[in-house]
Amino acid sequence: MTSEERNLIQEPIFQYFHELCQTPRPSVHEEKISAYLLKWAKDRGLDAEQDSVNNIFIRKAATPGYENAPCIMLQAHMDMVCEKAPDVEHDFETDPIQWKIEGDRMTTGGRTTLGADDGIGVAFAMAVLADDNLPHPELEVLFTTAEEEDLSGAERFDASEMKAARLINLDHSCDREILCGSCGGQAVELRVPVVSTTVPEGWTSAVLSVSGLQGGHSGEDIHRGHGNANSLLARVMLAIEEKTAYKLGPVTGGSFRLAIPRDACAVICFPDEKKEVIKNVVQTEEKQMRRELSSTGENLHIGFQETETPLWCVDPDLVLTAMLLAPDGIYQMNESLEGLVDTSDNMGEIYLTEKELRVIFEIRSARPSLGNYIYQRICRLAKITGGTCETSKGYPSWDFRPQSSFREIASQTYQELFGSEPKYLTVHAGLEVGFLSEKKPDLDAIAIGPDCWNFHSPTEEMSISSARKVYQFLCGILKNCR
Repeated sequence: MTSEERNLIQEPIFQYFHELCQTPRPSVHEEKISAYLLKWAKDRGLDAEQDSVNNIFIRKAATPGYENAPCIMLQAHMDMVCEKAPDVEHDFETDPIQWKIEGDRMTTGGRTTLGADDGIGVAFAMAVLADDNLPHPELEVLFTTAEEEDLSGAERFDASEMKAARLINLDHSCDREILCGSCGGQAVELRVPVVSTTVPEGWTSAVLSVSGLQGGHSGEDIHRGHGNANSLLARVMLAIEEKTAYKLGPVTGGSFRLAIPRDACAVICFPDEKKEVIKNVVQTEEKQMRRELSSTGENLHIGFQETETPLWCVDPDLVLTAMLLAPDGIYQMNESLEGLVDTSDNMGEIYLTEKELRVIFEIRSARPSLGNYIYQRICRLAKITGGTCETSKGYPSWDFRPQSSFREIASQTYQELFGSEPKYLTVHAGLEVGFLSEKKPDLDAIAIGPDCWNFHSPTEEMSISSARKVYQFLCGILKNCR
């Protein structure tokens, strides 16, 4: 540990965040972090319980003078997205997350996701619970599981035990904003059967790869033009098809549907005499795509490396049809709130084996009708390719409340502390507030968080000063809810 890190963890929010980074917490594998949080709470004499899906629910009594104030819930998710750079060896189920301090930025040096999403939110709530000098109303704290997978922790939380009429979700990424709504979403999987054969005699094989993209959060970064490696790989394969016949071996693209794919690769098999033709296509496509992604794709690389001939290959026609016609990216912007994405789809994962093609999507929409329309389009694609299409139950949107007394308190607190008015908005990402609002329709909720960038990728960063600012804001809100 560096001297900078030792100094930083003297502050409670960074002390707790550091402890969280030492404990593995992949989505749907939260047993260790859940047990840690339960023990931490009980060791401090707090009323805490763990439910059947490892959510942790904690209560703390109001401080003197706040006994008659409405109960407030603080809510954050304990799990994290586990992404690493291609050349990094890291086991997210055993290895700690290593920090790198770069000025005001906390990163992992590009090795793995940092887990500020939403570890810093958990750390904020822990610091509040541990501070017996902080004035506040009665508190409930909910640490949920599986948020990065399907939000099933929040979905399965028994809200009958919940007294809170107000909620602060701690899963936002801009300290100048107060979130007041979020979109709903669903996972979709397309499966297309394929027929494999052996590679023709005299043919050569190579790995065709797309790498060096920025990736990012499939909701919050979908409008930033980072490029989707799966889509770009399909374009390169289409360009090759126009020059020569070829076959496909294994294809792998992306690693998680909630992350915009940074890397994708395919084994292609082709007549040996067409090698130079394909190399020229690859070079041309790389130059073209770099021009198209001039601000975000400076590290984009289209690779072409000869490899051992695979044991099987398939005709690329069905695979290309599925990849090229699959909806990906922004479908519709919000017609009322300028700059806000309303509906989108992320073609997050692609896998081709000798038996089938699997394509996994994340659909996000503030309007269930449009989300369902995108799902219907993928179903139609399944029909024309002879495949099948399945979807998860999905998660609900969190609808904006035109009138919110809690939002007014938060706004006044922000102005008192920082001398400016925060921005209010809804976000193109799924938050657990949607499920909690379904359970408690009168719940008055906001979401706040520090400046963070590049969620769901190894380049994830968090501003240290912003984390301090948001914790000050959180404490100020609690103090002003007398």
